[in-house]
Amino acid sequence: MPNAGTPRASMSTVRRRLVALVLCGALGLVAPAVAVVPATAATPPVVSPLPAKGYGLSSYYGPRCMPVKGSSTYHLGQDMESSRGVDIDAVAAGKVTRAGTTSGGFGQWIVIDHTVGGVRFSSVYGHMLDGDRYVKVGQKVTKGQHIADVGSSGTSTSYHLHLEIWKGAYPSGTSTDPLPFLKARGLDLVKNARSVAQRTVPSSCTYYATERLNLRSGPSTSYRVLKVLPVNGRMTAKPGASSGYWLKVTYSGTTGWVHRDYASPSRTVTASTLRYVTPSTLIMRKTPSRSASTVVLLYRSQPVRPTGAAKNGWLPVTATGHRGYVETKYLATHRPATTLSYVTASSLNLRKGPSTATARIISLPRGKAVRHLKAPSGGWALVTASGKIGYVSTTYLSSRRP
Repeated sequence: MPNAGTPRASMSTVRRRLVALVLCGALGLVAPAVAVVPATAATPPVVSPLPAKGYGLSSYYGPRCMPVKGSSTYHLGQDMESSRGVDIDAVAAGKVTRAGTTSGGFGQWIVIDHTVGGVRFSSVYGHMLDGDRYVKVGQKVTKGQHIADVGSSGTSTSYHLHLEIWKGAYPSGTSTDPLPFLKARGLDLVKNARSVAQRTVPSSCTYYATERLNLRSGPSTSYRVLKVLPVNGRMTAKPGASSGYWLKVTYSGTTGWVHRDYASPSRTVTASTLRYVTPSTLIMRKTPSRSASTVVLLYRSQPVRPTGAAKNGWLPVTATGHRGYVETKYLATHRPATTLSYVTASSLNLRKGPSTATARIISLPRGKAVRHLKAPSGGWALVTASGKIGYVSTTYLSSRRP
C-alpha cells in the first residue's frame, strides 16, 4: 500500500506542534485565553420619584393655558398623576432646603439641593400630603429615600406630584424641563410611565373674570385702566403670555393685562346661583327620594350648586366634589348665620375625625378663619376651611383674629 506511511508522518507533525505550544506557554511566549465577562450597565445617578408604572405623565414643562384659577400659564415642572399616599422618593442624594407648608400654589412642598457628576441642581416636589412629615430642613437624604406621600394640596385638581428641576439652585438658578434633564442621567420617566398624555400646546386660551376686574395697559396696578370687565367677562390669551402674576389678555377687542388671581378657566358661580344648607345636617341622596342611598352628609351654611331645575321638592346639586339630590325646603338663597373662629397656633391640623389618631387633611396657618358647622363637642369642632371639611381642636381656636 503506497500511502501507508503518510498517516504516521502527519501524526508526528501534530505531536511536535503540540509540544511546541506547551513549551511556549510555559515560557510565557503565548498569552493564555481570557474569559470575556459582559460589562454591566452603570447604575444611574438619579432615580424616579414615583414607582415605575405607578404614575402617568400629564401636564408638561412649558407654556400652557391656566388649568385652575390663579395658576401659572408657564408650567415650570412635570406633573405625574398618581394615587393618594403613593411614596415620593428623592431623585438623588442631597440636602433638604425647604419642607412643609408654602404660601404659593404648591400647598405642601419639599426642595432638595444635589450635586451629581459635578452638576449642582435642585429638585422641587409639590402638592404632597405633608411636606415635613418624613424630612426636615437641613436634613441630608439618600437617593431613593422616601420623603413624602402623593397628595393634592394647594392649587391642584387631582392627586399628583409636581416635579421641578432647577439648574444651579432653587430659586436663584434656572428651571429646566425635568424629562430630558433626568433622561440624560439615565432615568427615562416616559418609558417608566403607565400612561403618557399627548404633549400639545393650544393656540389660544379662554379665561373668565371672577369679579369686576380692571384691564390695565401694563402688568402692574400703576398702569392705567383700559376697561373694567364684568363678572364672567370672557378673555382670550396666548399660552404662557404673562409677566409675573399678570396675564396678557384680550377682552372685546382690547388687549391689556389682568392679575391672574382674578381669572379662571371656568365661569364663576355667582351668589344668586348658590344655595345654602339651613339645618344642622342634610343628606345628599343619589336619586330624588328619601329612600335613596346617601351620597354625602352636608352641614349648616354649606353651599351647594344647582345643576338643574327643582322637581317635586328635590334639587340636583353638586357640593364638595359630590353630585346628588337634596330637598329644596332645606335650602336658602342666603348663607345662615354661623360662628367663625380663628387659628391661634402657628399651624393647626384639620383632621378627618375628632381625634389626633385620625388622618390629617390639611394644615391651617395662624390667623386662618374657620366656619363652624355644628357646636363643638369633646374639645373638637367640625369646621370648614379652604374648601375642606374636618375637625380641629378647640384649644387652638379663638373668636378674635390673633
